[in-house]
Amino acid sequence: MTARTAKKIATVAVATAGWLIASPAGASAHITATATDTAPGAYSVITLRVPTESTTAGTIGLEVTLPAEHPFAVVRSETTPGWTSTQHTRTLTEPIDTGHGGVVSEAVSAVTFTAQPGSAIAPGEFAQFRLLVGPIPDAETLVLPAIQTYSDGTVVSWIEQSSDGTEPDKPAPALDLTQPSGNVAGTTTAGQVSATATAADPGSTPNADSSIPWVSWAALIAAIGAAVLAVYSLAVGRTR
Repeated sequence: MTARTAKKIATVAVATAGWLIASPAGASAHITATATDTAPGAYSVITLRVPTESTTAGTIGLEVTLPAEHPFAVVRSETTPGWTSTQHTRTLTEPIDTGHGGVVSEAVSAVTFTAQPGSAIAPGEFAQFRLLVGPIPDAETLVLPAIQTYSDGTVVSWIEQSSDGTEPDKPAPALDLTQPSGNVAGTTTAGQVSATATAADPGSTPNADSSIPWVSWAALIAAIGAAVLAVYSLAVGRTR
């Protein structure tokens, strides 16, 4: 192996390794949702993790839509420094029980979080917004469509849901309510809810996306090995 060839191999291997390291992080930069308790009838804290994907603008607004088919009797927004929250309500066709002997005829349909001047989520950063909600419905999944607004006027709609287990381009945050009670539960996106259900069925075909992290790490190790070999060959060639 000539010195020139070894140098080319080393350059390609190092570039490949860098791309593989960066790729998993970029692929997971979506709005996600988790919950402290998913048992039916429980009161839970839902955490929405919001990263800024733009490299030039900050996140200044977030609107989260709550499930119309499973309205919450109680919705409380946690105080987020530098942000204000506004609740939007709707009249229910049928009153719902709060779980504590009370009944409500209105429910929160959406919550809007707005950044005050100087409090935008900057590029490369993320923030978390929390909602105390309840009672949790007896359901398998809660989808929480979200609208993200940037300081340059760009609006990103995280509202897509998967019908075949694959993750859409702009997946809606979702909660998997089939997790055991008492554990912090949740899923990254609505697409992964379908993928989780598929993986739980021994007779089904696993979601191809679930193997991506392992493939990336294997390729990364191979790329590093190639880089080390190329550098060694280059050193030997120079010595000769």
